[in-house]
Amino acid sequence: MNYSQKPDQKHQAAAIPPGVLYPQHGAPPPLNNNGGSPPQQGLTPTGLLQQGSESDDMILYRSGRFSVHTANRPDQRRNPLRKRSGNTSIFGASFISQVRWVTAEKQRITEAETRLLPGIESINPVLAKAIPFPLILEALVVLIGLVIAMAAHALNMFSYPLYGQDEGNLMSNAWAILHGMLQPYPYIYEQPPLGWIQIAAWVQLSGGFFTFGNALNSGRVLMLLFAAASSLLVYLIANRLSGSRSTGLLALIIFSLSPLSIIYQRQVLLDNIGTFWLLLSLYLLVAGDSRLRNTVFAAVALAIAILSRESFILFLPALLYAVWLHSTTFQRKFALVVFAYITLSLASFFVLLALLKGELLPTGMLPGDNHVHPSLLSTLLAQITQPAQDANLSLSWATWTSIDSPFMYASMAALVINLVMGWKNRLQWILAFLAISYWLFLLHGGTVYPFYIVPLLPLMALNIAVALNAPLKWLTKLKGFDLARALLLFMIIGALVPYNLQFAAPSFSLHPVTAQTNALFWIRDNVPHNAVVITDSTFYTDLHQAGGEGVANGATYPNAHIYWNVALDPQVHGSLLHENWDAIDYIVVDARMLREIKTLDGSMLL
Repeated sequence: MNYSQKPDQKHQAAAIPPGVLYPQHGAPPPLNNNGGSPPQQGLTPTGLLQQGSESDDMILYRSGRFSVHTANRPDQRRNPLRKRSGNTSIFGASFISQVRWVTAEKQRITEAETRLLPGIESINPVLAKAIPFPLILEALVVLIGLVIAMAAHALNMFSYPLYGQDEGNLMSNAWAILHGMLQPYPYIYEQPPLGWIQIAAWVQLSGGFFTFGNALNSGRVLMLLFAAASSLLVYLIANRLSGSRSTGLLALIIFSLSPLSIIYQRQVLLDNIGTFWLLLSLYLLVAGDSRLRNTVFAAVALAIAILSRESFILFLPALLYAVWLHSTTFQRKFALVVFAYITLSLASFFVLLALLKGELLPTGMLPGDNHVHPSLLSTLLAQITQPAQDANLSLSWATWTSIDSPFMYASMAALVINLVMGWKNRLQWILAFLAISYWLFLLHGGTVYPFYIVPLLPLMALNIAVALNAPLKWLTKLKGFDLARALLLFMIIGALVPYNLQFAAPSFSLHPVTAQTNALFWIRDNVPHNAVVITDSTFYTDLHQAGGEGVANGATYPNAHIYWNVALDPQVHGSLLHENWDAIDYIVVDARMLREIKTLDGSMLL
């Protein structure tokens, strides 16, 4: 073994036995009678060092002042690192020296200054509950709440509300996905396709379009599952942000049993799909405790929401604020970049689809692009600049307040409360900012249909529950009566359940769908299968898919088309009708379809 020393070292190297290390300052200690040397304080014994190669030199220790290394000699049978030095007796000098060394090391480490990591406590750590509550009992209470809510949603959902045009469009798009197309007609980028791709996956998993009756019923069952999952997420989010299980249960009841929720969450809407993924993203953030994997999964969930309904990109700034709050100081910048990058990169698949199809820019924007084609940019500009015609915010607000005015006005008051109290508890700002983000979208002045409120329903319920809990929690904290706060919230829940069910009574007793179903049966029984039938989108899938209520066991109706596509698409209008409306054999209309034909511009006329 060699002892290497820098030129400025005062002491000279001496013969050093194998496997021994020396301090950084001063001469090597004298050897003992057995040729070994006791381990020195502050250095690691040879036996704890990593053993290296059987040949050539190996550096055992290196510092700024010297290094220790060893070398195998050809005449040695074993690597000297494997030899024990000193007295090998269990009670010999070497053993006693090692005991002294270990004791000294423990003392040195104990007395050394400790460097603490930066504070990593979450902004809303899980706190011990003031009222002991077994987990199994909590799960049982939540399950009862979910059962009540889902029973209210499921009761009469195949008969109320009336089948809507958007429901028919989504089910026909899902039918097209299963037949290798994005839509039955040319895809014009009105919405990203991931929403109806999920519906198509559900159709495959559930046994087809007609497992629950007609095609739209199958879609409504899927919406029931999304509603149940969204209700559970509302409970978990409210519980996590408020630290109160009773607040979580209150939010669940407000959200699930509102007449607005019962009406609009039954319908097959992209908003219902996107709302679930939005709530999942929010829950992963507030329950993540600054874990990076939660941030990644939350970004993926938000991207799915955006690819299901493009307007959900409006929630990105508010969720970035949630990421900022729920990340530790030294993780914050990285977490923000990760969340934004993953969300935008996945959401950009919609743009990539248009780019790969050569339909990103309008016709004529690029050299050689002379054929007429749909354009993503043109569609987006049309959606932004389109004036409100038969639906605007004032009309929709009148509809919402006529259905559940207490919920609407309470949500406005809760929004103000959370904005004010957010100066003390920034978690309340998350819910307020999320709701404000979507309200700004509704206030932009364009078309606002009544079902546009769907993404706001859980956010308003969360705002109401947290706004009620915050002052109650502060008051009961002063007096130490947390049980009184919980009981008061349960009293509110007890009053809300019968109140909401009373106002939602029409959803349980009316059957407006019966007229639509009878019309479908009449087509099946009276219209030839080769006839040109113009109808709304609600009948499209049942008339084109074998085994549906519109065809039973007979042939499908390949010439059944949706009125709006025939009227507005020149390719369909020209190829199907040859510019002659006499080619139409049957036309099936309802009151809304007649109203739109009369009130919209002349392009709706055939």
